[in-house]
Amino acid sequence: MKGTIHNCLGELVRTKYGNHAWENCLKTAGFPPRLRFSMIEDVDESKSLQLIISSAKSLGISLQQLFDEFGEYWCCTYAPAKYSFFYVMFRNAKEMILQMNKVHANVGSNFANAKPPNFLYRWADDTQKELYVTYQSERNLIDLYVSLVKGVGKYFNEALTVEKLSEKEVRITFV
Repeated sequence: MKGTIHNCLGELVRTKYGNHAWENCLKTAGFPPRLRFSMIEDVDESKSLQLIISSAKSLGISLQQLFDEFGEYWCCTYAPAKYSFFYVMFRNAKEMILQMNKVHANVGSNFANAKPPNFLYRWADDTQKELYVTYQSERNLIDLYVSLVKGVGKYFNEALTVEKLSEKEVRITFV
């Protein structure tokens, strides 16, 4: 997993819970308490997942709550500051969600060993109000994807709902 994910998590925790909380999250996951991650560094997958899980425990919140906080922070604060050149390409949440494979391909071409998820899209009908998304990733972080989609909706100030249908599929309803 790329260090930019860890940097975002660290910013979120430090901003919302304080520096000491982030140091505790790092220590609990087996990292040095003052560690800084490079945005492009490859961080071991199992250690990355351990950091996410132990952060939720250290903060006294559910993993889903951490995902929701992360999804909103990534989409509304961190990514617009670090990756603003992508945000200017989209006028609304639907456009951004439907173009994530291209965004990931672009980012992946700049980062060695990048393994972003891939998405397959299917509209329920011609109204294009209900989108079925098949999530493809070795990481099995569909719950995080759900939270990121919510964050995209919040960023564009759009009402949308996201429902996890299985470990591989979600339904997004654009209101």
